[in-house]
Amino acid sequence: MPTNHTNLPTNAQWTNHIHALIRHPLADVPFAATDAQKQTYIDTFADEYANRRLTDRPFLAHLLSLTLDPPAEFSALDQHLWCLVQSHNFDPDAAHALITPAGALVPDSANLAIEYRTMVELGALHALWIIANRSNSQSLIARCLDAAAWHTQELQPDNAINRPWATQVFIALSQSATDTEAAHLAHLHAQTLIHNCSISLGSPDILSALILKDAANQLPNEPGATTRP
Repeated sequence: MPTNHTNLPTNAQWTNHIHALIRHPLADVPFAATDAQKQTYIDTFADEYANRRLTDRPFLAHLLSLTLDPPAEFSALDQHLWCLVQSHNFDPDAAHALITPAGALVPDSANLAIEYRTMVELGALHALWIIANRSNSQSLIARCLDAAAWHTQELQPDNAINRPWATQVFIALSQSATDTEAAHLAHLHAQTLIHNCSISLGSPDILSALILKDAANQLPNEPGATTRP
């Protein structure tokens, strides 16, 4: 049974905190625009340093409710899972076939450079959580929480990527872990992910703000105070 850690923030508190952080960075994102305008935004998207990643297109397509043609091949697990999400393929068996059964999600994850490993693992976890919940796959939800717990033990949330991927999974783990220490570790992991993406610019960069918006979208609604976590 999930444990109610009453000294930790509620989903409403997390959501209010996130929305306060991202309001300004996301002011010009065309969430309510035409499909053509959204497509242009995706095609021309780059972060503040003019960087683009292979996951940007499928992630943005998901967030802006567009469906794009997938690439002919995938370079990494995070890109593959995001392409499944944006194409509305929420087959849990297809997702299970791409990931390892325990610990790190990425096969041979330990052979990757630490920054790249952290980025791919967290991006994959974020997408996998969507698939798990859209399909209501309890086994996949449990696998996501297992991967989040592995992160709190093996990978630090400040491994130079400064992107808050999978924040909502760590929040879910903090609320469901039966061990109080594990719950607090997950809570601190979520806090650090959110904090680190604001360090360079004083507020979340555009990609981080978009990631946080999606994370907040996935927190179940509930009444609550506006106290920040």
